[in-house]
Amino acid sequence: MENLLLEFPSGSRYAESFRTLRTNLNFSAMEKGLTSVLVTSSVESEGKTNTAVNLGYTIAQSGSKVLLIDADLRRPRMSSVFSLKKNKGFTDIISNAFGERLSKGTLKEYSIGDLLQLTKLQKRTGELTIASPNGNHITIYFAAGKIVDIYWKNRPETKKLANTLVRKNILTKEEATLALGHQKKLIQRLGTILFSMGLVSKENLSKELAIQTVEAMKIISGMIEGEFHFNPLSPNEMKSPISQNVNFEKLFTEFLGQGEELLFINKSIDAAIHPTTAENLYILPSGKIPPNPSEVIGSNGTAFLMELLKKKFDFVILDTPPVMPATDALLMAPRTDGTILVVKSGNTERKVVMNVVESFKNAKLPILGVLLNLVDLKKEGYYRYYKKYYSSYYGDK
Repeated sequence: MENLLLEFPSGSRYAESFRTLRTNLNFSAMEKGLTSVLVTSSVESEGKTNTAVNLGYTIAQSGSKVLLIDADLRRPRMSSVFSLKKNKGFTDIISNAFGERLSKGTLKEYSIGDLLQLTKLQKRTGELTIASPNGNHITIYFAAGKIVDIYWKNRPETKKLANTLVRKNILTKEEATLALGHQKKLIQRLGTILFSMGLVSKENLSKELAIQTVEAMKIISGMIEGEFHFNPLSPNEMKSPISQNVNFEKLFTEFLGQGEELLFINKSIDAAIHPTTAENLYILPSGKIPPNPSEVIGSNGTAFLMELLKKKFDFVILDTPPVMPATDALLMAPRTDGTILVVKSGNTERKVVMNVVESFKNAKLPILGVLLNLVDLKKEGYYRYYKKYYSSYYGDK
C-alpha cells in the first residue's frame, strides 16, 4: 500500500491532513464522545483502506489505544498491508470461538460468563448444570439461548421453597407435606405442583421464585472452580417454568459484570489481535474469507464482538467493502458511532456517491463526513493557496 503515514515526516502536508481529519472527528461528536468509526467508499479503489490505517495511526499518536479491524471479508486488503492475511482473525472468532458448542468441561477453561454467552449466541435449548467443589449444584435452563429458569438443587433446607412459604404463612405445614409427596411421584418442580394444586397464588409464587433466583445467582457468580455439563433438549422436552418477574439478562450482567469475566472468549479475542510497529496501534485481521460475508457481518456474534472490542480499546476503526457491490458496510455501520465515506477525486460519478449517501440516510445511519481523496491541487486551482498557507505555518521558504 502506498502513502502510509509511517513513511512520511510528521510535518508533511500529508500528515497534517490526517491530523485535521482527527480533529474534525472530535468536533463532529463532542457531546456523545466518538469511540468507533466505519470507513468505506462507494466503489473500489478510492483509498478507504489507506484512510482507515492512517487515521488509526494518527489517533494512536495522540496516546489513545486504537484497534484497526479488517471487516472487509471479501477482499481483506488491510490484512495484506500488515502481512496478516493468513492469520486467524475476525471470522475465526465468530465461527470458532463463538461457535464452540460445549457439552462438558471445567470452569478453569470456561468461566460462567463464557458458558452463558456462548449458549446465548448459539441460541441453544437445554439444561446447563454446574457443580462446584464445595457441593453447590445449580442448573440453568435455556430456551433458544434465553435463560428461563434457575434451579439450586442443594439449596439449604431453611431456604427451600416449601419451608419459606410455610414460614411466611403462605402455606400450611400440611399443605407443604402434601405437595412434597406429589413432587416425589411426579418428578416435577415444586412450584409447578403448588400452582397446579391451587395451594399458592401465582403472584405469591412468582415473588418467592424471584427471590430464590437472586439467591442462586449469587452462588453462581462466585463459582470459579467446578465442572459443567450441557444437556440439549428439544422445545417439546422443555418444561414451562412458573413465570417470574425477573429480567435474567439484567440480573446476570449485574452479578457477572460487562465482559471481564469471559475467560475463554477474551483469550480467543486477544490471540487474534496483533500489535503493529506503531505505538498504541493494533489490528484484528479479517481471518478466513467466509462463503457468506453479509451473514457474518449481520450476526449477533459480530454485534457482541464489537461491544467487547469497544471496551478493550479507546478507539476502533473498521475497514469494510465498498457500498455499491455489497451491503456489508450498511450492516456493520450500526455497530459504530458513524461512517466516513471516502471518495476519490475525479473517479466516482456524483450520482453514485449521492445514492450511497441516500442509502445511509434511509437506514438512519449517520455519515460523519465525506473525505475527498487524492485531490490534484494544481488541477483544481488550489495549489497557490495551500502552498502559501503551509509555507507560512511551517516556516518553509
